Amino acid sequence: MAFNSHADITKPQDIFSKVTAMLVVTSDQATSRTAAQRNRDELESLCSTLGIKCAAWDYFNVRSFNSATYIGSGQVQRLAWIAQENQCNLVVFNNSISPRIQRNLEEILGIAVVDRQEIILQIFADRATTKEARLQVELAQLQYSLPRLKRKWADLSQQRGGVKGAKGSGEKQLELDRRQAQTRIVRLKREIAEIERSRDVQRRNRTSGKIANIAIVGYTNSGKSTLLNKISDSNVLSQDMLFATLDPTTRRVRLPDGNFALFTDTVGFVSDLPHELVEAFKSTLDEAVLADILLIVLDASREDFISCWETTRDVLQQLGAFEKPRLVLLNKMDKVTEESLFAINTFSMSGEHCMKVSVTQDSMEGVLNEIAGMLKETGL
Repeated sequence: MAFNSHADITKPQDIFSKVTAMLVVTSDQATSRTAAQRNRDELESLCSTLGIKCAAWDYFNVRSFNSATYIGSGQVQRLAWIAQENQCNLVVFNNSISPRIQRNLEEILGIAVVDRQEIILQIFADRATTKEARLQVELAQLQYSLPRLKRKWADLSQQRGGVKGAKGSGEKQLELDRRQAQTRIVRLKREIAEIERSRDVQRRNRTSGKIANIAIVGYTNSGKSTLLNKISDSNVLSQDMLFATLDPTTRRVRLPDGNFALFTDTVGFVSDLPHELVEAFKSTLDEAVLADILLIVLDASREDFISCWETTRDVLQQLGAFEKPRLVLLNKMDKVTEESLFAINTFSMSGEHCMKVSVTQDSMEGVLNEIAGMLKETGL
């Protein structure tokens, strides 16, 4: 079963539901099959979030980059055989691949080929509920899809009569689609800029009262929204799923010393977050930049929690926020296995200011006391 994953960028993209996928991890992201397994697990989790059934996967050692198909010709044949044997109608690469490679692989395999970026973009599209989030996701999707529009009209690229040098119907349609997409991008940027100006006013109003701001940040599905609910007695959407939160939510919390602070839940991080999403959600991520203290939540029950920490650290460094005062919460300690304890204890002694907690079970009084002490040290 073949289908074009970019058939019409103006229609809802529901093509991922009820499909069977083969996942691909390459050696430029994982130096061993064991490391590749961890990448595969997260990619499968991302796909499962969309309802995609992952029937097979493989690890390809890329000795030399092939500009046409990314992997070698023999590896493409192996990919085709595995996909066919498992009746897959979608191939998902864990790394980003160019529009040209996508088109070439689709022609060879006869099924759709997408990358990790497109999966994440679709998850964000499904999760967006507010006007701002919907606009930001649509902008990111259009910017991602624009260079891939050619796939839609590949079968119409040949000239059919007419004046010599005139453009064929497919090429004309392609230009119309590109122009329509570019016009929509300009309009979306204008609307988002207006919302950002309104958000800036809200931020100035918050800071003018000299009340401390704490940004809750961390890897997706680490327990950030659950934490905010616990300390503020609120009902922010909190579910065991990736990217449950896209819009920043701020709550006023009374600290044990009697002072108040504003705690803001932010969009979760993920490794290789698409550039389009980083740019689109810049106003949301700015909550971390403007915060007085970062409250970083890590899911300690994940085998790869160190990798999640490194991703969180890298994103914060890109934002220029990592040097802010920070407290790391090693969350979900009630689910930690004996095998993981050594790594957790090693991290605890690494010099990072951290606490071991289980947000769903423990009182957060100790965490709030720690935050109050940090604010006092910083003079807030």
